[in-house]
Amino acid sequence: MTDIVDGYVYGLRDIKLTNLAGSSQVDLPAAQTITWKETIVSDSLRGDDKIVSTVAFVEGGEFSLEAGGISLEAYAMLTGETVVSAGTTPNRTITVTRNGATSFPWLKIYGRALGDNGDGIHVKLRKAKLTSLEGNLTNQEFYITKAGGMFIADASDELYDIVKLETDAALPTS
Repeated sequence: MTDIVDGYVYGLRDIKLTNLAGSSQVDLPAAQTITWKETIVSDSLRGDDKIVSTVAFVEGGEFSLEAGGISLEAYAMLTGETVVSAGTTPNRTITVTRNGATSFPWLKIYGRALGDNGDGIHVKLRKAKLTSLEGNLTNQEFYITKAGGMFIADASDELYDIVKLETDAALPTS
């Protein structure tokens, strides 16, 4: 078997949002960035004028996403709202109404990048929740969706996966 441990990954090919049940998934169009940062709890025990013990462990983390354009289906999945379609061509509308009382749902977040030798990498945040969402309509600029939040361990006490693929493949659908 070819050694797939080494290698370089480039760019970002795809970001997908999936509900925790795995029954619904949406794509973020024009994926630009997925970032994750672990939140580490640590402390040191001092005694006899020195550090005698230290503990450190991961309790979760923070993530951020950026994607070009706006997908109302992705916006609805991030916020727990519903997409409503109305009308007929050429006067169709698609609306997401943001309700101040709706709690954000837990999601799985997938990212995909290509390797330099036909390989690839997948990142999966197992249980993530939105804590910030923004976008700007700006003269002479494309709309960029920006979202951020936190991730915690799932029911199996697992935070995230990084999977190196010998041969690049599409992201899982659940």
